[in-house]
Amino acid sequence: MFLRTNYMASIAWSSFGLIFLLAFPYDSRLLSPFVFLAALPYFLAMGTDLRDAGHRFSDVFRIYGFNLVLLPVNLAGVLKSFQQMFSAEKIPFVRTPKVLNRTAAPALYVIVPYLIVAFSLLTLYRDISHQNVGNAIFAAFNAVATGAAILMYIGLWNSVVDVWLGLLNFLYVDVKKPKQPAGFRIDPGAPVDWQGILYHGDRRLNRDSRTSRDRRRRIGVR
Repeated sequence: MFLRTNYMASIAWSSFGLIFLLAFPYDSRLLSPFVFLAALPYFLAMGTDLRDAGHRFSDVFRIYGFNLVLLPVNLAGVLKSFQQMFSAEKIPFVRTPKVLNRTAAPALYVIVPYLIVAFSLLTLYRDISHQNVGNAIFAAFNAVATGAAILMYIGLWNSVVDVWLGLLNFLYVDVKKPKQPAGFRIDPGAPVDWQGILYHGDRRLNRDSRTSRDRRRRIGVR
């Protein structure tokens, strides 16, 4: 039960906690060595599992950068889960567009990692100016890890393509066909019938609808 609870809920609290660590302007007085010591067993266990699975122990840093890239995706999933929990409605599945041999990511999910790099560099410059050495190292590590993850898992050109596709999807919408009145069929080749527009509310009527209207006229029904 504890393992399953940690697996299901850790994405929620780790994502919000990571946003706090990235955005909160704390200084070296709040950064204790015990913070790094507390996280050390987790990274040691992850590195050991990676090595036993045939990977390298240093892949821990790649996974950390990958989690920074996935931060907007995880947050969106957590918020959708809360929406489904409170509204009791099933979240509809959104079709993912395909680009050549890969799946295009939403533009927001591509832009946010670049914002993390830019904000980390800004934090690095600010901390160097204020001589906050500990926070400056943390900001530099986040910028390097996120930038490397962008190059490995997204790619610069793929980022441009996905953002451009996201912009096009935002500007263009699918044309929806107008609903046909019940009992009538639209004939694209029929001439404009203004009397039919006033009577039925449609600008084109087929032969069957006009015949039924004439039949009602002969029997005196409007």
